[in-house]
Amino acid sequence: MSYCRFSDGDVYMFVHVAGGIECCACSLAPKVKSIFTEGSEKHPLFGKVKVCGKCKGKGCDNCMMPGDTRCNSYQDALVHLYEHKTNGDKVPDYAFKSLRKDIKNGESLEPLLCECGEIAMLFNFDSTPPRCIKCGLKEDGDEDAD
Repeated sequence: MSYCRFSDGDVYMFVHVAGGIECCACSLAPKVKSIFTEGSEKHPLFGKVKVCGKCKGKGCDNCMMPGDTRCNSYQDALVHLYEHKTNGDKVPDYAFKSLRKDIKNGESLEPLLCECGEIAMLFNFDSTPPRCIKCGLKEDGDEDAD
């Protein structure tokens, strides 16, 4: 579940399956290398993306992107949203309201795990428990799942 998305403002924040709350591509986080910096030619999906001409893939303001910020509590996430607002970022009011509601409800921010103990990444809206990629592939009959 997301608290806010880029379609409604300058922040994308959601409860992460690995635990905590993530502020994705956070403007307050240090910049990280992107697919346009060195090594992108080895990326399985973006192997044909041209490396930045300005820095030749070493990493510069032109080709690096904001990193992610992980908050370990609802209170930390709320403070983080206020930091965005103070910094001039557009943050929808409903994001603050949703976080305050979850603080009151005390929802868990523990990682969501598959029955095998790995972090779950596959979800169904029926009664099937969340599964990791490996277990999901095994269930689907993929022999190469190991």
